[in-house]
Amino acid sequence: MRSETLLPALALLAFFVSTANTQTTTPQLARTSWRLVRFQSGDGNTLTPEDKNNYTLAFANDGGVSVRIDCNRGHGTWKSSAPSQLELGPLALTRAMCPAAPLTDRIPKDWPYVRSYLLKDGHLFLSLMADAGVYEFEPSPSQESVISGLPTTFVGTLPCADCPGIHYQVNLLADHTFVSRMTYEDRNTSLSEAGIWQVANGKILLLQTKNHTREQFAMLDEQTLRKLDINGNEIESKLNYDLKRAPHFLPIEQPGHSGGQASLENTHWKLTRLGRTQVSDSTQQEAYLVLNPQNLQVSGSGGCNRITGSYKLKGQELTFSRMVATMMACMQGMDTEKKFLKALGDVTSWKIVGQTLEVFDDNKTLLAEFEAVQ
Repeated sequence: MRSETLLPALALLAFFVSTANTQTTTPQLARTSWRLVRFQSGDGNTLTPEDKNNYTLAFANDGGVSVRIDCNRGHGTWKSSAPSQLELGPLALTRAMCPAAPLTDRIPKDWPYVRSYLLKDGHLFLSLMADAGVYEFEPSPSQESVISGLPTTFVGTLPCADCPGIHYQVNLLADHTFVSRMTYEDRNTSLSEAGIWQVANGKILLLQTKNHTREQFAMLDEQTLRKLDINGNEIESKLNYDLKRAPHFLPIEQPGHSGGQASLENTHWKLTRLGRTQVSDSTQQEAYLVLNPQNLQVSGSGGCNRITGSYKLKGQELTFSRMVATMMACMQGMDTEKKFLKALGDVTSWKIVGQTLEVFDDNKTLLAEFEAVQ
């Protein structure tokens, strides 16, 4: 029966998606949920689900895992006892007869051969042994919908044991990456972090750094985050642990740049010109870019669709690659977006004057102009 083949498929996903952590009480992926984006085989073939929401995983903080493969759902237990390892308990699964689907049939065959995982740019990648292929997951849409107006900035002054306070700023980007900075008052000291963010249960913001450290904030409303303790509980104190949303996105400046000139990276760059043509403000949303130096990824909007990709920077040389966009159709802005993406593919160099960024092609022809949004 098809239900018999689906059972190992569920075991595959639950086993290998769960990131290991030596502290079983705070596993890395607790309170997160994912849906399947695509499978890329070693020979270059790609399989994509007709509906991403039919292939999902949700990890609870109490060691339970909820799964869905096609039309069946299941629930089991999970425990992390060592890095990159996971132990699964019994799995209860419904037994509906699902329509035939390539991924539903393929996953059970691949499950014994998954050997590694990678968290990158807010996505989860599961790799098969011998470079046979990679499964890519993205955060479930229920997590994305609770924070609107991305990119956005939250700021506040938190208590400090041996200083007047800690000025805390965190920038949440649309590709589920974040950059934060803590500046200690009365000291000339700052600490910056970067990583991925997710929302758990619609009310807890999780910040996971590349070093596997984790911070948690309660989402009190659209404008307020409240810092929680290491176990995700509210801190019992009369002191302030709240961060407030800033009126505008505030780029985190790189060290060594003066306030008079914007930094290429970690700056919200609004598109103002394509070539010598002024970009109209009548598009459905603002066209912009943000370059994240922590992972060399670029995120933004083309004026209709969200765009993501990679970049390489060496002195005044700049190139963009693997630029992709969502596939929404808008009444306005599509022509500008198409030209914008084409221009990014031709960029080879850049220049900043004050708060203006210009990018050029091999012939030093101006392709686009941007304005730093503070």
